[in-house]
Order: sequence, then C-alpha cells, then structure tokens
Amino acid sequence: MAGAAEPEAVASVARLNEVSVHPVVLFSVLDHYMRRNERQERVIGALLGKRVGKTVDITNCFSVPHMEKVDGEVAVGKEHMHSMLELHLRVNDDEDVVGWYATSDGISSIDEQSCLIHDFFTAECADPIHLVVDTSLTNRHLGVKAFLSTPLVLGDRNLAASFQQLKVNVLASGAEKIGLDMMIKSPAMPGAPAALNSSMDDLEETLTTLLDMLEKVSGYVGDVVAGKTQPNYTIGNNIANVVSMVPRIKPEFFAKSFNNSLHDLLMVVYLSNLTRTQIAIAEKINGI
Repeated sequence: MAGAAEPEAVASVARLNEVSVHPVVLFSVLDHYMRRNERQERVIGALLGKRVGKTVDITNCFSVPHMEKVDGEVAVGKEHMHSMLELHLRVNDDEDVVGWYATSDGISSIDEQSCLIHDFFTAECADPIHLVVDTSLTNRHLGVKAFLSTPLVLGDRNLAASFQQLKVNVLASGAEKIGLDMMIKSPAMPGAPAALNSSMDDLEETLTTLLDMLEKVSGYVGDVVAGKTQPNYTIGNNIANVVSMVPRIKPEFFAKSFNNSLHDLLMVVYLSNLTRTQIAIAEKINGI
C-alpha cells in the first residue's frame, strides 16, 4: 500500500524542481514583516509569477491578512486576497498566483498551521509553492527556502502532506540590478540619501565592466589553447554563441559610424542646452 503511493510523490516533485525569486519579492516580504502587528509572530502573502517548464519564476507578491489562534485554528483573509489579485491583474495580466510566502524565526520553517494555510492556497492554484523567508537573519544571512507539497496517500486516504525542498535562485532583472547596486553603494547611515551617478559615470562603469569581462574570457581562451586549463564545452559553446551575435564590421566603417552617431548625439545635447538657456532668459525677461 505504501509502495503504491511512492510513484505519485515522485511525480509531483518532478513537475517542479527550481524556483527563481526576484529581489523585489524579498524586499516586499521584509517590508510586510517590519509593518506587522505588535503581537504577530509571522506574516503571510500570495506569490505572483508564472511557470516556465519545471521552473517557477516569482516576480511579485502582496500581503494577505491572517490570524493564528492558540488552539491551532487559522483564519485567512480570502476576500482581501481576491481583491488584491484583481487589482494586480489589471496592471499585469501575465502574472498568476503560484504560491504563498511566510516569514520564519529560523527555528521551524513549517508547522501545523502552515499545512492549513497551504491547503487554502491549494484551492487558488495547482501545486502552490511555499516560500519561507528567515527574518531572524542568523549569522547576518537572509535565508530563503522553497517547498512543494506532496500528499502522502494510503489507499484512498490522504494521511498527511510531505514538503519537498526545491532549489532557489535569486534572479534580478536589469532595473533591479541597478537598484541593488545603488543600495550597496549608498551610505550605511540610516536615512542618508544615495547619490545617483551621472550618465557619463554609468557609461564609464559599464564599459569598464565589459572590458574586465572580455579580458577574463580572453585569458580563459588563451589558457585553454596553451593547454594550461581543461576545456569546458559548455563555456566554449556560450562564448561561440556570443561571438556569433557580434556583426562583422570593418574597423574603418565602425569608426565612421561611431563618429557620426557621436556627432548627432552631441548636436542633440547642444540644442537641448541652447533651448534650456533661451527658456531661462525668457523667464528672467518676463519677470522684470
């Protein structure tokens, strides 16, 4: 009897094997936890995103009010969740409910109340992901875990639910990377403003990063050709794909095109500054 239930459990876990979480989701969870009620030990919310093959991409979330009683009962704000979901779908209809999150004290990730809340979200989506964020910051580390529930069946009866841990990756978009870099470079003093880089500073930093990456790739290829490093075919295929995407342009033609584009850009900047100056002069004259 028990052996017959094992293939079902394995198939459930095989449907999903990886979870990608965007930084904005983690910040939203932490903000929700910081704004919780005084006697509330943890907070929960709905996770939004989409499923791509065996991977779940979590791109957004929102809080869901709930109450846990001493006797083990759990009350979840179903109407609030549906109202928030409707508002989110008006902005981005590509996101669906893919699971729910909860904060943890670092001691226990899942308890009996978690199973009851998970049953609630099972009615909202198929195979909901349970994301646990450790807000205790043990060793100054933000622990993030993802679980997928699999029912333990004995015959026709569901005995319990087994939570299988999944691999979690923090995936940041280009805009999120810029925000994270600004947070890292900002002063450590609370409330101190972060200075934004100018366009030229951003361009210089981007080109410096690109140059460093090209030097690393060139050094790796040189070591492989010289026999100092064992070749990695995956890295080789990636390098070949990147090189094939670069158009073949003669150096003199590229320099001419670059100079023409640069001249056009400088002309736009000059006209913008001239217009700004004329507007400022006109305002001064009208104010006399």
